[in-house]
Amino acid sequence: MNFQQHFLNRLRALPERDTQTFPAEALPAEFSRAAVLLPFWPTAAGGVEVAMMLRPDGMPSHAGQVSFPGGRCHAQDATPADTALRETHEELGINPAEVRVMGRLDDAFSVAGHHVIPYVGWIDQRPRLNPNPREVAEVLIVDVEVLMRPENAYEHKVIFRGAERTTPAFRWSADDYVWGLTADILLELLLWVRSEPSNRAALRMQRMNILAK
Repeated sequence: MNFQQHFLNRLRALPERDTQTFPAEALPAEFSRAAVLLPFWPTAAGGVEVAMMLRPDGMPSHAGQVSFPGGRCHAQDATPADTALRETHEELGINPAEVRVMGRLDDAFSVAGHHVIPYVGWIDQRPRLNPNPREVAEVLIVDVEVLMRPENAYEHKVIFRGAERTTPAFRWSADDYVWGLTADILLELLLWVRSEPSNRAALRMQRMNILAK
């Protein structure tokens, strides 16, 4: 079995996970609900690619950072999964009809004030991308096996509220890397692909408790 087949099998098994959600009382009242999509597709060589995007410097939140497509849930969205698909279409031009939502990951949150629900999508072939320049400075297409190499995982240090904190991070070239919320969600998915246990939900809950103080 090549990597692509293994990866897709693990995505098919996502509904078997015991997904961890935040208790309603734990969420700060000012948080808004949002959803993101992790869009994966196969390569001709038996690999898998994932799309992320670099946010423009002028964005009101997470400016200049790498993220998955996504955004706030709107009243017209039937479910958070629909939010993720709508936002992916608006930001990257990916047709929702091309995306199979394979399952969801554990609840996450952004320090910008969003309760984030991550969904994992599979596209049968590399999609035609039409990024929205107002929301996307650059589309980043990354080989998943490169991200999974041990030497490409590290901890990123950042100052938040006057204190140094660390977040997961992944590097795929000398100049390209992802850290923070996006890397944390990606780490959760990669642990699932490796059939390794994840402590991400517990750590997110701990961080939310710190944020609430």
